[in-house]
Amino acid sequence: MKWEEVKNLGSAHYKSGLVEPLDLYKSGNMLQDWVIGEIMQHAYRNRTQLCKKISIQDMEKIKHFAEILISFAEENI
Repeated sequence: MKWEEVKNLGSAHYKSGLVEPLDLYKSGNMLQDWVIGEIMQHAYRNRTQLCKKISIQDMEKIKHFAEILISFAEENI
């Protein structure tokens, strides 16, 4: 998936400002670290000690963040 396609999958509230956060993180060479942190956050919330049922919404967000990483990696090969 191309970078613009991945960005378009994100929530509309991230697109309301002059600069999208993803572009800011990317231009500041922080994208990979930020995305990995987001994946960890959503996965951590779904540990069996914290919740009895896996959150489908969190798993979808993890997939979206993984797509961001893949897109970024493919762009930089």
